[in-house]
Amino acid sequence: MKKNLNFIIVLFSLGLFILSGAALGGYISGRLVAYTPNASCAATMKDVIASAQGDVYNMEGVSDYVEPELYYLAAYSVQRDEIINPAFESVPTDLKDEQKDSALQNQAWKIFTELIPFQNRQMIARYNVFTDGFENTLAAVDQVRDNPSQWVLEIDIADLKDRDALLFTMIHEYAHLLTLNASQVTPDQEIVDDPYNLSLQESKAAVCPNYFAGNGCSHADSYIHAFYNRFWLGLAPEWEKIDTLQYETEDLNPYYDGLYHFYLTHQDQFLDDYSTTHPAEDIAESFAYFVFGPKPTGNSIKEQKTAFFYEYPELIQLRENILNGVCSSE
Repeated sequence: MKKNLNFIIVLFSLGLFILSGAALGGYISGRLVAYTPNASCAATMKDVIASAQGDVYNMEGVSDYVEPELYYLAAYSVQRDEIINPAFESVPTDLKDEQKDSALQNQAWKIFTELIPFQNRQMIARYNVFTDGFENTLAAVDQVRDNPSQWVLEIDIADLKDRDALLFTMIHEYAHLLTLNASQVTPDQEIVDDPYNLSLQESKAAVCPNYFAGNGCSHADSYIHAFYNRFWLGLAPEWEKIDTLQYETEDLNPYYDGLYHFYLTHQDQFLDDYSTTHPAEDIAESFAYFVFGPKPTGNSIKEQKTAFFYEYPELIQLRENILNGVCSSE
């Protein structure tokens, strides 16, 4: 999950100064009113936001970090609200029980489907269950390799024990689907086939007239194209120098330190330090704060990022649907 060192949430290559995209939340309702949760649910929202607080890139006191082993337990096809046809990976003996626990795997999927209406998640074709233990990577998304207009949702069932953090992470992950799916970014099969080829990505970015997403060229009317133009143009040159550090050596500490100092320098512009990872992570974090937090009353840039989504009636409606799902499951 993003609040741990094992933080790679978007599983395709970020590349140099390039990842982005945007997507259309396809359902628009005539009832475009601000959603106000009841007192009990409002307290839940505070707990969800609190679970997301903390600095990922502050390496003070961290030494000899060992990334935990990650194991895929089951892979399902998605059919509307149902998960079907599970396929099972080979796992250590101590994970056999979790692999057989279809009820727990369905529980994680059900939480997601209660949050996101079907019409807003039709890009999801597969659901993978994995684990790397409690409180590491909570969830992830990725494109389907043989059909990059479709996506995979992945959830660690070990993290069902921390509902607040899982809810925040699920909405962060959904924001990647919302801002990178084929309705807002043209999928590029060449990049999907060779996701770590930075030269290929740079050549694709050079001919993209809009903000280039690591998985394709974003559309002119996409959410992330608008977000990047408004909030990142002035910061991009400084950030790009830091971003290149992750490709220059196996020692990532200079990269982590660079991002953290970048955050400290621009705290008025970012909701948390993980948002500095990439514009795609920034918009995903901002969307999660938009969903779970109150409407901003100030005018700082980081508050403007949350307020950005209120400019889209379909996203106001989606926020209401998500919060209805959270509150009804209390």
